[in-house]
Amino acid sequence: MLQQTTVEAVAARYDRFLSRFPDLRALARAREESVLAAWSGLGYYARARNLRRAARLVARDHDGSLPRDPRTLERLPGFGRYTAAAVVCLAHGARVPAIDANVTRVLSRLFAISGIAGRREHRRAVEERARQLLTSGRPDLLTAAMMDLGQLVCVPRRPLCASCPLEAVCEARRRGNPGSYPRKARKPASVSVFLATAFARRDGRALLVRRPPGLLEGLWEFPCAQATTRTRARRALAERIRPLGLRLGGSPIGMATHTVVNRRLSIEVLPAAANSSFAIRDSKSSAIRWLTPEQLERAAIPTLTRKVARAAGLLD
Repeated sequence: MLQQTTVEAVAARYDRFLSRFPDLRALARAREESVLAAWSGLGYYARARNLRRAARLVARDHDGSLPRDPRTLERLPGFGRYTAAAVVCLAHGARVPAIDANVTRVLSRLFAISGIAGRREHRRAVEERARQLLTSGRPDLLTAAMMDLGQLVCVPRRPLCASCPLEAVCEARRRGNPGSYPRKARKPASVSVFLATAFARRDGRALLVRRPPGLLEGLWEFPCAQATTRTRARRALAERIRPLGLRLGGSPIGMATHTVVNRRLSIEVLPAAANSSFAIRDSKSSAIRWLTPEQLERAAIPTLTRKVARAAGLLD
């Protein structure tokens, strides 16, 4: 859950997720849609799919217990080198460096390691320093301490050096420029995108469609279309909802914004109504549903869908 997601965002869902899926066998038995619903709002939904797939493989091949060998873990879906290292180090006390962004920042500043974060040379230098530190003591506590230090004190901007227990031995602090370590790769330029969404309501229920294969596959969204201009987005949306038996209404009923990596979405929520010459598809279809606000709260929906629902007045 913490991969590319803040502790604040995870904290609100972690306990609920474990209550619903208390162990790997429970997760392995669960339907994918149930797992996605519990993950709703955290983003990067491939993580949830991989977590379920990994649980199924562990239940089948490892008697329901996570392997302790990092190379075996790396063969599970979603387990890259870092995740495997974090499991064996934090859970089992193995002397294997688990290098996340926080640990990278702490060690880069502590030893003034030059280079750009994420590049091979820099990553190797950080890992070597971590290995040296893990030769004595409890590696799980040391690794967790570095993670916490990076999150709470040795923060990316304006590090709280005066509160840091390592201030006296920090080389970047001694040089007077801790904030310049590590260097970051240049971010791609932001791109403006216009998204038109259709809001159709019937008997207190709103129409949603299932996402096709891709980044958010299987999640529920309001019918939508995007383009480089607002007018083109509306036209594309009108074409998309015609097979559903819908037509766009008048003025927008809500607006929202959303950011995905470097794309900045300007969202327009437009009313949609049934076209008399068409019949809206059966709501029991696997690709379309009419959901109440209560059902929407429990459904597998991304943050974007939630923002549209709020803009339309369906959710608070």
